[in-house]
Amino acid sequence: MPLSDTARRAFDTWPQWHLALDRPPVIIRRLAGGLTNQHYLLNAGGIRVVMRINNTDAARLGIDRQREQKILEQINGQSFAPTVFYCEPRQGVLVTEYVEGTQWQPDSLDNPIKIDHLLELITQIHGVSTGIPLFDYSAHVRNYWQRLRESEKPFPMSAQRLYRGIESHLPAFQAAIKKPVLCHHDLIPANIIEKVSGQLIVLDWEYAGAGLPLIEAIGASRYWQNIAFSERILEHDEDNEALELAGKIVDFYELAWKHLR
Repeated sequence: MPLSDTARRAFDTWPQWHLALDRPPVIIRRLAGGLTNQHYLLNAGGIRVVMRINNTDAARLGIDRQREQKILEQINGQSFAPTVFYCEPRQGVLVTEYVEGTQWQPDSLDNPIKIDHLLELITQIHGVSTGIPLFDYSAHVRNYWQRLRESEKPFPMSAQRLYRGIESHLPAFQAAIKKPVLCHHDLIPANIIEKVSGQLIVLDWEYAGAGLPLIEAIGASRYWQNIAFSERILEHDEDNEALELAGKIVDFYELAWKHLR
């Protein structure tokens, strides 16, 4: 398979991977999907791995590769995350195990048992808090607003209305997060693999960080559009004003991301 110069440089990092390799991996195929990165399935000494080549313009989409690296180091070995064999943001490469299983679909939560499993998964993720770098929602929103203003494409007026409505509240919102926990922030069906054992594995930790479970809950509720799931995951103690503000923050950066991608 012919490779671009960027892909060849990424592939040539193989001697540094945390695998006992005496020869270069073999490319099986390029994997479909992924809006911000390239993915290749490789055979590395009899082990199937996925090599991700990072998009060089990831910062435009609010992705912090150094934060992602620190998180992957902290969760490596957790039951809900794939094993990481190599992660080097400066070289734009991430190598993880290839997770055998079934990718969830948008209608997966039609099965009530899967609602239980997803809620249990989220509890596992939120149970991690030590060593996780903070996710700054205020900076994330402001970065997206700046990128929208710099974009050559006209952006929706609804994005401006949302931003103007939340701008003055962002510092206080961020400061009020006293006990941040690991949040994935992108628990969409494409990022969830169910192994034969029933264990759920979560992919793509690019937007993760120590954050607010309420933001995770609202985001997941938006993605899945399942009434039973939403009722259970949104059982939080926050008042209506906090819920409304968090909802507007999620709505803004989802709208901005769709425009900027």
